[in-house]
Amino acid sequence: MLLLRGLIIAIAVTALTACGGPFFILPGGELEGEVANEQVTDWSFVTDPFVDLETRPAKPYSVEINYIVKGGRLYIDPAEGRRWLEFIRADPRVRVRFGGTIYPLEAVLVDSPGELAGFPEDRFIYRLDPRDPAS
Repeated sequence: MLLLRGLIIAIAVTALTACGGPFFILPGGELEGEVANEQVTDWSFVTDPFVDLETRPAKPYSVEINYIVKGGRLYIDPAEGRRWLEFIRADPRVRVRFGGTIYPLEAVLVDSPGELAGFPEDRFIYRLDPRDPAS
């Protein structure tokens, strides 16, 4: 029985470390995949139900989250108290992964009433804008 439990733990650890990012509800580290060569200005093409978001470039921390595309722009709606929200506040450089492709972006807190229309009033909304991958 002890051997079986050890085997299950070893398989789980291997699966989690081999995924190159978050694993369902468990956070991960640096995202793996091909980094996009060109900046995206219209996100209307994405159809994935969730996005992998990497924060804290010095020591990558990634999560799988919901996102919103509105007017071709990419938005996230982080809940207060999330660790990754604190990382974004400290350093807005993020990367997202859709379909195996990684896009370097910058999280910009939205404060324009017109742009916030349709979002919950009690939430912090961030727009993810293109940035130079070298920064």
